[in-house]
Amino acid sequence: MTAILPIEMASQDSESLKELASIARLITYARQSAKSLNADFPVWCLDLALGAVLQEMYANGLQMPLFEEGADKANMAVAH
Repeated sequence: MTAILPIEMASQDSESLKELASIARLITYARQSAKSLNADFPVWCLDLALGAVLQEMYANGLQMPLFEEGADKANMAVAH
């Protein structure tokens, strides 16, 4: 995953985005595992968690939307 960051962004913000991206990948993996087990409630909870992490990433300067499976559902859950 690559994001375009403004030049004035400090390296600390870049590191924060990398950490948040790692968390998002972990949540996405857990969500896929729960989905394969047909565990609807954990999938729903992980969708919410992914949406929260994506919001934090956008707040920290992420410019491009993420288009991973589950991210669209998470964004919809956060938007409503």
